[in-house]
Amino acid sequence: MKKSLAALLLATLVAPSSPLTTPVNASSHREALAVLNEPCADNTDTYAWVSDGSHNKLYLIMNFNPLHEPGQGNQGLRACNGYRYEFHIGIGASLRDRVVYRVEFKNTLPPEAAPSPTDPLGGGNELLWQLTGGSETMKVTRIIPAQDGTRDGDQVVVLGNNLPVLPNNHGPQTDRLIYGLGPFAGYDSGDATSREIGLYNQAFIDTFIRRLANGGRVIAGQFDDPYQLDEKGIFDLVNFNRNDLGGIPGARRPPGEDVFTGFNLFSIALEVPITDIFPNGIPHNGVLIPSSTDSLLRVHSEITRQQTQTVDHRNIITGLTGSGTYVQVGRNALPLFNAGLVGTQRHTLYLRSSPLRDVTNFGADILFPVLVRNAEVLGIYKALGVPANAVTTLKGPRVDIIRAINLGRPIPVADGFTGDVITLDAAINSSFPNGRRLGGGTAPNRNQVNVNSVLLSLIVAGDPAAGLAKGVEVNDKNYLNRFPFLAPAHQGLYQGHGGINVPTEQTPPPPTP
Repeated sequence: MKKSLAALLLATLVAPSSPLTTPVNASSHREALAVLNEPCADNTDTYAWVSDGSHNKLYLIMNFNPLHEPGQGNQGLRACNGYRYEFHIGIGASLRDRVVYRVEFKNTLPPEAAPSPTDPLGGGNELLWQLTGGSETMKVTRIIPAQDGTRDGDQVVVLGNNLPVLPNNHGPQTDRLIYGLGPFAGYDSGDATSREIGLYNQAFIDTFIRRLANGGRVIAGQFDDPYQLDEKGIFDLVNFNRNDLGGIPGARRPPGEDVFTGFNLFSIALEVPITDIFPNGIPHNGVLIPSSTDSLLRVHSEITRQQTQTVDHRNIITGLTGSGTYVQVGRNALPLFNAGLVGTQRHTLYLRSSPLRDVTNFGADILFPVLVRNAEVLGIYKALGVPANAVTTLKGPRVDIIRAINLGRPIPVADGFTGDVITLDAAINSSFPNGRRLGGGTAPNRNQVNVNSVLLSLIVAGDPAAGLAKGVEVNDKNYLNRFPFLAPAHQGLYQGHGGINVPTEQTPPPPTP
């Protein structure tokens, strides 16, 4: 069966066709049962693209630990200790690692004796992390894996250590008392400015961008979640609104709402000199050669932790002590691969397995996407007047999706070559599926294309320009047009999802004729 699947893929891919050229962005928030219990291992998005023109920089962004309400929680959103967050990069047709960039976080809280009546402000007895004097730092390492498959020959270089992590955007008093961004006046001053006017801004964020030994840069911490989706509709069994389905009467009334508005997550943004990957320069830089794979990068993000986790009250940060070898607990690359193509019973297998085995493990999920079957049962195709024979074609085998993944390049459809990675040609400017960038759209809060429309249109309609599931098209904050590109985090005090508990409308009335 596995051999026949690979043979079917290979046989259908040799037919001539035009590769997908429309850019896509999408996400995988809490898409698998396993990450519900381990949010630190929940990758939502991975981005990888080269700088325009000279292509002398590779930009890598990994988002994880999502759906954080900015004002939620006594300790806020902290860096995750005990995990390794890695960008894995292959070169050419092969998915084998050629370079790995690893980021590890360390939170430290100095021990302190039990409280006494003469204690000064600060220290481990405080109720809020900001006042404890605790620190958050990170270590960045570049690994050149030994090509003989052993780990003994790995070249490991620490690019930066004890680098500070960007702190959270809690609110005005934290800005003044902890971050030193302005003068503080107490309640007794009669002036509420110190409690109402936030000072956390881009200039402050930029001070946490740190240089690395290879000439690159890094920043990590709390940022705005850049994803947009009418998730209320999607997870009510693909309940599209009329704007997303060409105005058909059988669809629910618009508008679609962006569930991720006001949420933060944890991000790592890395800028890498392209000479780290291509020491002798990018092959045929500036020239597109569609028949070549020598300038391709094959990128995915991966999260690992030690296999055994033992409950330990002495570890005041996590309550656990790790031991044993590091094992994979999360990964991400192509937009919505695990959430939109892989079946529920294989979600955890995806998170725990390597892209090197994706053809064997998930080839059928791509060839025969279940979303098409769902759309047929819901009556979407009949409502749109799609002929039955066209629906049969959409059910598979869907080699158009494979072609998009591989950029139409001569990449073998086999384990070790085709898999869930972001493939980008470093010799030319990046535009999905040739890489994936953050922002770059027609306005500062837009990506290059509508996230949901392109992806779901490709899967459900076989045409990325079909205009299905347009939903929410703009982010709730503007992206930067420079490194680290991510929008600042929402403030805990005045932004986010908090409300005044006005009862919601239980059942909307019928529309006015």
